[in-house]
Amino acid sequence: MVQRRSRPALLPTALAGSVLAGCAASALAQSAEETQVERAPSRAWDAAVGFVANNGPPYPGSARRDTGITPGLALRWGRVSLASRSAFSVRGTEAGTGGGLRVELADGERLRAGLGLRIDSGRRESDSPELLGQGDIRRTLRLRLSVSYRLHDGWRLRSTAAVDALGRGGGLLGELQVARDLPLTPSLGANATLSLGWGDRRHLQTYYGVTPEQAARNGNPVTTLSAGLRDLSFSLGLRQALAPRWAVFGGVAVSQLVGQAADSPLTREPGSWGMNLGLVHRF
Repeated sequence: MVQRRSRPALLPTALAGSVLAGCAASALAQSAEETQVERAPSRAWDAAVGFVANNGPPYPGSARRDTGITPGLALRWGRVSLASRSAFSVRGTEAGTGGGLRVELADGERLRAGLGLRIDSGRRESDSPELLGQGDIRRTLRLRLSVSYRLHDGWRLRSTAAVDALGRGGGLLGELQVARDLPLTPSLGANATLSLGWGDRRHLQTYYGVTPEQAARNGNPVTTLSAGLRDLSFSLGLRQALAPRWAVFGGVAVSQLVGQAADSPLTREPGSWGMNLGLVHRF
């Protein structure tokens, strides 16, 4: 019988919990696959706790930087998983699933697919002085479909799409990714991911457009956007096993806004970078 490869117990993002919210760089600084030291027979349930410290802009295009520490808890029972933040996922779930509640639709050696539901925190005008007069983007729920296919030699392709399920202005956004996991030693692994992000008209208008009412408040020119590409990003991650149930991980990511998002009056720095460092304990 062919056994499915183990998944990471906990995965960091360049800026934890903000990819779907559109408030940070879209690059996922993913950890490598679970190292040989951490591997154990699969079971019906899994759990992990830990934290990730990160530094990066409060939203893609901002010239400011923030630093924060995010605790995390992740649980899995069979094909159903629940992660407190998008930074965390337990073994047996797909890497970079975006957090929240997820059901595995396909769980094969090569092809994996899942449907998830998570909270999108939106964006607050108070997040940055650059957003003065834009108003808040309301919190909502996102329905997310992801499909990934594992190639040879650690290569992996993934496509994701996430829609604002409550119609609160978040629209539809997605990513196309190509990644490679590379084991360096029995206790050390590396990962590299290249991502291309896109958004529909409503998403880009909400996050990077300026309505006449907003222009009257902040003096920015009226900006109307249509559907298109949003950003291109690249990340590198490392995972070091400290013991069978403990691991430390870290990563760096660079992201470049493109097209209409890069030309928006809300964009002060089209290029951005983020970094993170975390620790995980698996039960």
